[in-house]
Amino acid sequence: MSEDDVGIPDSDPQHIDPAGDLAALVESGKFDLELSEDQDPEDLREFIKSVENSDDPTDPGTNATARMARAILEQTDRETSSSE
Repeated sequence: MSEDDVGIPDSDPQHIDPAGDLAALVESGKFDLELSEDQDPEDLREFIKSVENSDDPTDPGTNATARMARAILEQTDRETSSSE
């Protein structure tokens, strides 16, 4: 398998975190992901902010979802700014 192949990221064998592994793949930028036409980017930004600013602990799945949402928004923002 070459370094360019997308596969399962290295994980800590003592800590299985499939949601975190998926978030790492999305953050890698190796996938062409975009928001659906009916998704409001501001709703996602609000979700991310609420997760990051929460005083209560959040589960790994919620944290991974916020990471994926942030990565998709960043990719969308880059594509929008490069097309202008």
